[in-house]
Amino acid sequence: MQGKGASVQLFPTSFCFCPSVGPRHCSRAHIAVLLVVLVLAVLALALSWTLPGGPPANNQQDSTTTIPEEAIGCPSPWKKHGRKCYFFSPEGKGKDWKSCRDNCTAMGSDLVIIESREELDYLHSQSQHAYYLLGLIYSPEEKKWKWINNVEHDPAMFDTGRHYSDYHCTAIGYGQVGTVPCYGSDTTQNLCEKAATVSKRHQKES
Repeated sequence: MQGKGASVQLFPTSFCFCPSVGPRHCSRAHIAVLLVVLVLAVLALALSWTLPGGPPANNQQDSTTTIPEEAIGCPSPWKKHGRKCYFFSPEGKGKDWKSCRDNCTAMGSDLVIIESREELDYLHSQSQHAYYLLGLIYSPEEKKWKWINNVEHDPAMFDTGRHYSDYHCTAIGYGQVGTVPCYGSDTTQNLCEKAATVSKRHQKES
């Protein structure tokens, strides 16, 4: 019987779960097994990401791009064209460019960015009796016309025809796009755009 100060040793110092080999060889065997398990776990994780049905990717497309165009719509009085909604201000009094953009932002939208010839033709058809400010401005520092998304304007789309040094904004109306002063005038009105949303009818059907 041991004294009170002695420690109790459950296993002898040479104990190992590999009875046929020494402690050193036993430890190496354990390490080898752990390495194999780790490699298998990494391979399983990699396959789970590549096989169908794996974890969803973060770069999924916007849900509206996979929905038929007829299933998306715009609230009144916005006008739908393609996958966009447009708001043509009915107000007769002119506003400066910044105020127009602030109004668009307040409605969850922004000034119009013309992205195709087809969109340009549509806006021409809807602006036969008024001028509407666009999201295209001139940068004196860069000496370039840029849209509000920082994309440089393509002159092949339309010619701005800038003739005055202080006309740094643009407007569409009466079948043309031209430069206008950013402080606005009595003839320029507000034009906003935003993405069309899924209609309530389509939401119920889906």
